[in-house]
Amino acid sequence: MNTCVLCNQSLRNNLSLSFIFSRQKIKEKFLCEKCRNKFEKIVSTNSCPGCFRPQSSHDYCKDCKKWQEQYPKTHLNHEALYAYNEIAKEYMDQYKFQGDLLLANIFSEDLHECLNKYQKEYLITPIPLNTHSKQKRGFNQVELLLEKAEIPYIPFLENVRHEASQSSKNRPERLKTPQPFQLINQKTLQKSSKNKLLIVDDVYTTGRTILHARLLFETALSDPYEIKTFSLFR
Repeated sequence: MNTCVLCNQSLRNNLSLSFIFSRQKIKEKFLCEKCRNKFEKIVSTNSCPGCFRPQSSHDYCKDCKKWQEQYPKTHLNHEALYAYNEIAKEYMDQYKFQGDLLLANIFSEDLHECLNKYQKEYLITPIPLNTHSKQKRGFNQVELLLEKAEIPYIPFLENVRHEASQSSKNRPERLKTPQPFQLINQKTLQKSSKNKLLIVDDVYTTGRTILHARLLFETALSDPYEIKTFSLFR
């Protein structure tokens, strides 16, 4: 019998007779229903169209208005699955910082369903870790989420930052972070017949990291690319 990866409650599969005789493969469960229901899916109509922040209206939030004033040529276009609430923070702490890799499986079906529609027209690329963080953790949490969701990706970004990670900074410090990325695998990018790009991260907080990645592509690519960004949490 399995247990919930977040609260350790026993998990049971209540199988109907029709399912048993259908010989379908039993899907492995990782979360109990109580924990699963604590994750809040974001409704697109009740979110900011620029960053997908949950809110009562579908107008641009004050943060996106500031970004638009600072970068008027950039079209903010983000999508996220879940609100970054307390259970999401607990999940990210256990997954990213404590290294519980089993947690990468929790959202594999949701991520596959959401991102699969982009595969035909978009090149998908994850936000990378800097060398220090990658060595310390031993894995890139965004890449692992994509792999568990069976979403192919190509790394086009390299993180050359040598300072503290974004997660260790407060909001003002994050907003002042200089450009940490440089492009790699540019020949693959140039040879591709696709001219749409999806940049994937785990959590969208201030938007500084994703915006850095977006601006790098916008300034470095000669051909016009349609760029969209995505995160598991917002």
